[in-house]
Amino acid sequence: MTLEDLAKKTKEELLTLAREMKIKNRSKMTKNELIENLKTTKVQSEAKAEAQIKAVASPKQPPEPIYGSGLAKAETHAPTRAKETRFPLPTTYNVTKIALLIRDPFWLYTYWDLSPEAKAQLKNDYGDWEKVPLSLRICEEEESGGTDPHLFHVSINPSTSNWYLNVQPNHCYTAELGYFSPAGDFIILARSNTVITPRATFSQVIDEEWMIIEEDFRRLYRMAGDPQASSAELGGGLLKRLEKEMGSAAVSSLSSPFGQPPAERHFWLVLNTELIVYGATEPNAVLTLDGQPVTLRPDGSFTARFALPDGKKSIPVTACSQDGNDEITITPVVTKETY
Repeated sequence: MTLEDLAKKTKEELLTLAREMKIKNRSKMTKNELIENLKTTKVQSEAKAEAQIKAVASPKQPPEPIYGSGLAKAETHAPTRAKETRFPLPTTYNVTKIALLIRDPFWLYTYWDLSPEAKAQLKNDYGDWEKVPLSLRICEEEESGGTDPHLFHVSINPSTSNWYLNVQPNHCYTAELGYFSPAGDFIILARSNTVITPRATFSQVIDEEWMIIEEDFRRLYRMAGDPQASSAELGGGLLKRLEKEMGSAAVSSLSSPFGQPPAERHFWLVLNTELIVYGATEPNAVLTLDGQPVTLRPDGSFTARFALPDGKKSIPVTACSQDGNDEITITPVVTKETY
């Protein structure tokens, strides 16, 4: 429809065409505005239809070429698990040697091996390997050292290669593997390493700074000067830590990864008690505990730890100011009874 054809139509006919072509605000347009909008809309519709026809008629473009390296693509395979090679431990290393290990404060574990030459010589001397009088000689001395170490022997069966030894805490031990000659002399075949058994009691050193962390003492010192502070935090923190430290020091494991110990081990029980005194005062004060001077930490806190025997014990703690004008004494009284 040309511009002349539109101009010949009435406004009502133009509004009908505008309604069909969905032109907005058509009712407010004049006749000339309707003609202009109808012409513009018709041109746009024709251009859109022509573009759709060209899109359908035009052939599809070939895909863009993919440029590669020219090498054949390697085949991918699932990773294969390497077969594990197992090497069983030999029953003997054919070397004359003995080793000594610590199990706990009261028990040592030793194992040994003999070379084929040593076994052949002993078998030749005694006619039968089972008749060889093998023995372990244990050299025992205190940790501080002694000029006359104690020696004791343990007869062993030639068919075995390990043994448990019942010993004492806080001692040095060395094991010697040998046998007794017909004349009664002990012939040494191998000598072990030297070990020191741990203590079975609490440490004798008092006022160890690592016993309770500084944070606990700073909390204690802060609570001592704050009337609004609750004691629940102290009970849940500091006291729990003390109990944990006491428990870890008092329990000694008797388990062994090597199975049951020999039958000569006896049932036993050891019980010790200690007392821990702790507190805080002015960092520049002078403090004595039971008449003995106590070194304060930089924040004024202190702790002391010592054995607690049976009976009633008074422990006066006195703090004196730096100028000597103020003095406070607190005396806890502790009673212990053991049944």
